[in-house]
Amino acid sequence: MRPWDERSTEETNLLNPAFLSIISYQCIKGYNETEGKKAPYVLPFLVTSLILHKRTRESLPRSISSHFTTWITQTEGAQAKIGYADRTRSIVPCVKEALTFGLANQLFTISDDSFETNQNISVTSHLNNGATEEVIDCFKKAYFCGRWLARAGKIETIMSLLGVKP
Repeated sequence: MRPWDERSTEETNLLNPAFLSIISYQCIKGYNETEGKKAPYVLPFLVTSLILHKRTRESLPRSISSHFTTWITQTEGAQAKIGYADRTRSIVPCVKEALTFGLANQLFTISDDSFETNQNISVTSHLNNGATEEVIDCFKKAYFCGRWLARAGKIETIMSLLGVKP
């Protein structure tokens, strides 16, 4: 990771560890609530890449009843795959930094390579403290993705369909 004073304004805003840790928190929370078990370690990496890419975020289905395999093979999902693996690889250091931030601030815990949200903390996903609608949309879509991918099957299959190798 480059020092903060060497990062562009866009990079410091978009890849801010606090912002990305809330995206991670929301996807972990959605997964925990839907699956009833801890979220796999790789989930925040997969979801963050889906969420930060605006075109992909906007192409996500509206309901978790939409099957992931159907979405990924249709035009919108297939277009989301273009460059997805490269985008995911490029943000790994930022997501790791965000996970460290989230763990240090007790947003979630990790054990056995899986995450669980801290039930004693509530992170809002609605407009407050000057958050823009786009920021709130990122949080809501991260929660959605956690729930959606919990129903999508094995994480290895999801990764394969997205073109990401473990």
